[in-house]
Amino acid sequence: MILNQAELGAAGAYDVAIVGGGTAGLIVAHALSGKGLRVVVLEGGGLQRQARSQDLYGGQVSEPEIHPELTSYRVRAVGGTSRIWGGRVIPFDPIDFEARPWVPGSGWPFGFETLEPYYERAMQVLEAGRYDYAPETALPNGRREFAPGIDGPHVTTTLERFSKPTNLWRRHGAVLTGAADVHVVLDATVTALRLRPDGGGLSHLEVKDPDGILRTVRARATVLALGALETARLLLASNDVHAAGIGNAHDQVGRNYMSHLCTTAGTLSFAGRATDIAYDYERDPDGIYVRRRLWLNAEAQRRFGLLNTTFRTHLPDAGNPDHGNAILSAMYLFKSFVLSEYARKFSERRADAGGHLRHCANILRQPLRIARFGRTWLTDRILAERKLPSVVLGSANNRYVLEFHAEQAPNPDSRVTLTDRCDRLGMPQLKVDWRLCALDFDSIKGAYRLLAAELARSGVGRLDYDEDELIARTRRHGIVGGHQIGTTRMADDPRQGVVDRDCRVHGTSDLYVASASVFPSSGQANPTHTIAALGLRLSERLVEVLR
Repeated sequence: MILNQAELGAAGAYDVAIVGGGTAGLIVAHALSGKGLRVVVLEGGGLQRQARSQDLYGGQVSEPEIHPELTSYRVRAVGGTSRIWGGRVIPFDPIDFEARPWVPGSGWPFGFETLEPYYERAMQVLEAGRYDYAPETALPNGRREFAPGIDGPHVTTTLERFSKPTNLWRRHGAVLTGAADVHVVLDATVTALRLRPDGGGLSHLEVKDPDGILRTVRARATVLALGALETARLLLASNDVHAAGIGNAHDQVGRNYMSHLCTTAGTLSFAGRATDIAYDYERDPDGIYVRRRLWLNAEAQRRFGLLNTTFRTHLPDAGNPDHGNAILSAMYLFKSFVLSEYARKFSERRADAGGHLRHCANILRQPLRIARFGRTWLTDRILAERKLPSVVLGSANNRYVLEFHAEQAPNPDSRVTLTDRCDRLGMPQLKVDWRLCALDFDSIKGAYRLLAAELARSGVGRLDYDEDELIARTRRHGIVGGHQIGTTRMADDPRQGVVDRDCRVHGTSDLYVASASVFPSSGQANPTHTIAALGLRLSERLVEVLR
């Protein structure tokens, strides 16, 4: 049920307090419902996103021209970033869990096999269909390869799957608000975690409403489900017993802040027929949208010392009206309605007045094409429950812009810290110092060289690119703003991380983290699937410990 904050005092102690009602928090809460435990979800936002609440995310960024401002890509409202999620559901690869000698700081405390059962369960939670990422089995009547002959010893065609995308509050909200054993409290910002005097566990949580009125919550176990930035912020700010913050005895909280690197560079020219290129979305037998991409497989990564990397075809530069394409011109003219991260990928240049007129001319010359596209977009994207993920276009001349999506290496110098400035509720604001390292750039260069060599070897096509431009674009556009990873990494040794293999904060008996902040490495996959899998695993652990 939804509980008013004024009722918290009369509610008594809970078994589990979940701080954050976003993707991870709602998955954990739903998994715990009906398990004989009293659960409270403390969500800092309300039922809808509001500017006054969103401003509490404000802070400093060391390079604002590269890293998005801290109020972007995060949502202070119940459902969290699942409200704006693009819907990709991809598990990490087995190699991501290994300690790779060429990737300092890599290695999870457990292997892929530990998390795989939860990946399969998470498919249903995220409404992404079957746990099958091989084109030949997921699409039994479709092509296996992205292009005929492209797969080889180092390149493998794999699939990415898409959720509806699922808003977790819409999916689980009715169940949670109707459950007697789960209380959901809105506009409840946890501003401090208060330890017992011995420092080994929590005494209580301090919670403030939008007007700053302070209340306390007590629970046998607490789960921080706040995302990488806010989890680190809260741990660092809770410093009344440990001056460096909770879980930070070895200066690990806030370090190894990662994202993914993703931008477009180069042109991929395929030999053969244009109809042989499987660039588009397809639907599997269950109606789930899937799309092929090229993966530099584990053998390639080991042999050439690469970070995990995938490639997709992408749209041409929509900003240049010379393309003559009405759809691209319409996308350019309406790019202000697209998240800046995605808008800047398909529009490298700003059109002047003459350019805008030429874009309009492209649209006017192709009214039927625009009409067909508009109808498809309305029915398959706007009105459909399971939405077409994005616009992709074929190429009559078999030439495509290439996009990469790559792992960022763990880097302890890439970190978040507290500033001396506080928000209106008294919480210190964050400073984000996101950094790349030499391995990130070397790996991207190596990945492009390898893909070019494999295309030449197989005769499938040709990759043309300028390496200097590749690196410049990676620096300028590379970060995926919504993929906030690291800051409370998982490690068996507290000198190397913040949480243990059960996601329990080192040095505490009752504090856990459910977030991409615990990932020791970022892999090539979008983080949501692994967040969900870890949340389901943590839920089982809490039931074992508390019942």
